[in-house]
Amino acid sequence: MNADDFTKEELLSRLLQLEQRVEELERENKRKDKKIDQKDERIEELETRLRKYENPHTPPSKRRSGTDESPTSQDDEDENVRTDGGTPGRKDGHDPEWRATADPDKEIDVTCDCCPECGEHFDESVGVSPRLVEEVPDPQPPEITRYNRHYYQCSSCGTETVATHPDCPDEGQFGVNVISQAALSRYDHRLPYRKIADRFEQLHGLELSGASAWHATERAARAGRCEYEQIRRQIQQAEIVHVDETGIKREGEQAWIWTFRTNEHTLYAVRESRGSDVPAEVLGEDFAGTVICDGWTAYPAFSSNLQRCWAHLLREAEDVASDHEEAEPVYRYLKQMFVGLQSWLETDPSVRERAQMHRSCQNGLRSLVERSVTDEPVATLLGKIEGGIDHWLTFVGEPAVSPTNNAAENALREPVVLRKIIGTLRNDRGMFVHETVLSLLATWRQQGRNPYEELRRVVSSNEMISRRHAVPVVEPSG
Repeated sequence: MNADDFTKEELLSRLLQLEQRVEELERENKRKDKKIDQKDERIEELETRLRKYENPHTPPSKRRSGTDESPTSQDDEDENVRTDGGTPGRKDGHDPEWRATADPDKEIDVTCDCCPECGEHFDESVGVSPRLVEEVPDPQPPEITRYNRHYYQCSSCGTETVATHPDCPDEGQFGVNVISQAALSRYDHRLPYRKIADRFEQLHGLELSGASAWHATERAARAGRCEYEQIRRQIQQAEIVHVDETGIKREGEQAWIWTFRTNEHTLYAVRESRGSDVPAEVLGEDFAGTVICDGWTAYPAFSSNLQRCWAHLLREAEDVASDHEEAEPVYRYLKQMFVGLQSWLETDPSVRERAQMHRSCQNGLRSLVERSVTDEPVATLLGKIEGGIDHWLTFVGEPAVSPTNNAAENALREPVVLRKIIGTLRNDRGMFVHETVLSLLATWRQQGRNPYEELRRVVSSNEMISRRHAVPVVEPSG
């Protein structure tokens, strides 16, 4: 059958049907194109979110496991949950750790008169089955003391002086324990100030507002500021300092919390700058030690004595190699060099041997970055290696220097968790409290000291210092 077998009306009808079918197909294609566009947008959004949690700068301990659970849905405060696919607990081959047995404060003899089965009377016990039970006492109600502070007038010069008592604060109505517990609840237990107030009322029947809890925490920070400055002076004199920084909000605007960490001290500094002026301010312009850091440009602008972090470098090389075949030999070379150096350093080489190895490895890195590559990400990776060519191998010549900046990254974990809880610092006073209390608690933990006892100590000491330097105050009569 051909076109001559159809009448003109039939051909027009067939043509109309075809046109309608074409229009239907076009509409269906538009619907499908729209769905594809929507899916592409969703894929791009998910990939952007994924890059936030899985990128070369994300340490393995922070990377997601192969589950569908979103990182934001996990309990941020459950730090025992592994996110790298492993399981919690000690590794195979590691000796278990047991709690130390406590000495009892009192002993109670638990006896029985007769057999619970037949009722036969017992003459005497045939042995003792001891069990130690540790318990805390019931929460105590607040102790309210009225200090009748007498004031005097000197008959010679007319100066009026108010008597002081070591347990009576110079300001406010809360004592050392309340101030210390408020600060510890905020920065160790991560409670909002409203919850801190609730806790005092539930446990002790002490009524105070969230604002009062904030002011108590601020008083703790002011009391500990002298010790904060002492920590800074200790870090300024250190031979090796781990430095890192992460973002934080101040009144909704971008700011940065820096950490400076040695073996015994940790200092946090909240600043609106991410530039080299911050380490210059904190460490001092004439700092002569070695800075262990990542590749941020502020560090070489501050000091030439650096150790760049190999953990960052290897993660980034591995990430590029997973997508670009040209980067695979680069990653293998870097990994073999790092693992080989770690094993070699365990042999305790001499200073001369270290210097020779340093020159040999640096020549190897120079040869690595001179290779010709076509993929732009691989060229970028080689450029980063070349940019830090003088700072990758400092640890080879200096035995005390670590090749990674894991210490500073670990120090930033607590501020990062708090950042998720509090959202933003409201003003300069908030920045002051934040950096001060965090620094004190982190340093005390490093040194094996009890944070609560240390808070009580600094608050009590500050009260005594304030009284020694106080100007005589005239108290109203009546």
